[in-house]
Amino acid sequence: MTYRLPSLNTLRAFEAAARHLSFKTAATELGVTAGAVSQQVRKLEQSLGVALFRRLPHGLLLTHEGETYLPKITKVFEDLTDATEEIAPDINARKFAVGVCPKAAEFLPPRWPLDDDLLKQHVRDVVQTSDVECVRADGVDCLIRLSGGPYGDLTLIRVRGPDIASGKTRSFHFVCKPGLAGCRQTEAILASLEKLSAATV
Repeated sequence: MTYRLPSLNTLRAFEAAARHLSFKTAATELGVTAGAVSQQVRKLEQSLGVALFRRLPHGLLLTHEGETYLPKITKVFEDLTDATEEIAPDINARKFAVGVCPKAAEFLPPRWPLDDDLLKQHVRDVVQTSDVECVRADGVDCLIRLSGGPYGDLTLIRVRGPDIASGKTRSFHFVCKPGLAGCRQTEAILASLEKLSAATV
């Protein structure tokens, strides 16, 4: 059977841009320029003969066709991820490498987050670092620090976490690329920190 389908790169660009309604945020997630994402989306629209976005002065809106296409394309990528992990589980395509600065690690439980049952399906590795550039260079997917900044193009989420030594709580900085701020891995890590914080009160 011959499949007449758009290229994978154009579909990835569309899926990311449609989720964020932003070429710039999609570009950050994909590690390319906003112009490259826009170009790939236009290429996809031309190959389909269908407009997927309405381009507005201050953002994007999905057309009816774009809204219909997005959930199905997202499912295709999820199915590809599942199929890949089934035959090559060491890839851990759905799991994060979490950076934890040494100072923050002093206030967290030993071997967190690897020993947290809540996070087993979301975290593959922990790297001790305080270097924000590791996030930009994809050395880690997120970084947990006690403080710092400004973080420029990265997203900062302030979250309550435990202070194991004092039995109280303290504020942590969770830093990641904008495209990862709302994903399930991020939500799981933040929920784990909040749970640890609640347990110390």
